[in-house]
Amino acid sequence: MEITIKDLENDLKSLPKELLQQVSDYVAFLKQKYNGQVNEDWATYLSTSQKESIEKGASDIEEGRVISHDEAKQKIKEYLNSKTV
Repeated sequence: MEITIKDLENDLKSLPKELLQQVSDYVAFLKQKYNGQVNEDWATYLSTSQKESIEKGASDIEEGRVISHDEAKQKIKEYLNSKTV
């Protein structure tokens, strides 16, 4: 089945408003990728929320609020297991 613009419009209308920024960010990414703008700095296209998230992560690292990769995997595994039971 071919996806039409109307299908996408209906999907967008059914999404919670909180997700619209993420959809917009992804559309911007796809447009950049399609237009072949690979030589440009991708950071130029980050949304405010994405930049804030990166800054928070950098601050967490500076303040020592980090865990190992193995610990992160274990926490994710435990979380997923708690949701599937």
